[in-house]
Amino acid sequence: MTSEVSQEDLRDGIVQAKNHHERKFTHFTNNFHIIKSALRYFSVKQGLSFTSSKVSDNFPVAVTVAGSCLTVLKELDVVEARTESSSPDRYLPRNVDMDRLEQVEEVLLENYEINEF
Repeated sequence: MTSEVSQEDLRDGIVQAKNHHERKFTHFTNNFHIIKSALRYFSVKQGLSFTSSKVSDNFPVAVTVAGSCLTVLKELDVVEARTESSSPDRYLPRNVDMDRLEQVEEVLLENYEINEF
């Protein structure tokens, strides 16, 4: 039952992100597989903290696009910023929920927001 509630909350979160942050959501869905790879690289393979600039330096996305994607992921509780400040958010590898990212991917695939890779 909790997985159903969690899945429903996730769907609602995705709808809210799409409705309230349309441009960021578009960047997110257009670059989903790249951002997923970046999260896996930094959190699982390297175990390093990262920012949108670091993602952009290592993957083929602009800093602004990486920042938009990370903002959407933060709203969906996939990543959590280390601290809130005026400088770019830094994300720690232990604060990346790869299981939740897989659930987000499933919902996006079901709703034809992204294509299967």
